[in-house]
Amino acid sequence: MYLQLTGTQVRLLGSMHLFPATSRRTPPWIAEAYDWAEALVFESDPPTILPFLKTQSAKTAEPLSSLLSADAWQRLQTVWPTDGPLAPLSALRPWAALIVAPTLFQQVVEGVEPRLMRSALAQGKPFQYLETAQHVADSLESIPLEAVSAALALLMSDTSEPQRTLERMHDAWLLGDLQAVHRIAVESPMFNLPGIRTAILDARNRAWAARLKALLVRPERTLVVVGALHLCGPENLIDCLGASVEPVV
Repeated sequence: MYLQLTGTQVRLLGSMHLFPATSRRTPPWIAEAYDWAEALVFESDPPTILPFLKTQSAKTAEPLSSLLSADAWQRLQTVWPTDGPLAPLSALRPWAALIVAPTLFQQVVEGVEPRLMRSALAQGKPFQYLETAQHVADSLESIPLEAVSAALALLMSDTSEPQRTLERMHDAWLLGDLQAVHRIAVESPMFNLPGIRTAILDARNRAWAARLKALLVRPERTLVVVGALHLCGPENLIDCLGASVEPVV
């Protein structure tokens, strides 16, 4: 979960973007990684994605309601925020609803990135991003509508699944067990639907690897912080980089 790219001044940190509300503990290797780093690299800047969540043209966008049964649509509307940047549900792009919906059924607190970013801002430690909000939106737009429909239907049939999966994954992550994190993820129904893993993980890993290669020659000690799932499974970031790694102990 905390890895050194051999022969470079770059390390990879597999993060959890959200923690279960009942387990706010940050493992010691997070602080150790932050203290080691002279510069940080994060995935993206979450607030900048908000303008991309909604359809730009109601005339050309397929209504989100058409992707779900009447019952599933009604149940999703019932729990959806009625104000703020996520409202109304009918205005969201299908992929945006897919990404946001599971979090409505989770009890969470902020994860690794906001904590590290606050420290970096307070201490003047430089940081940058691997992708822009446009990059993220373009990748997620590639998720097939059939997959969005199936995933949301599965979610509404078992709304307790996101919390169960998060808690199991967080327990494995605390132990630094990357294989267990991946195993738990692939047991989640949404993870196995065609196109979802490709858009959320694989395509972004390939793009990130191309951008990260420029960092491998930097003299600064650089910590790259990405979601733990980007470091495991087929087409993971390490494989895309074609680099050898060793655990930091």
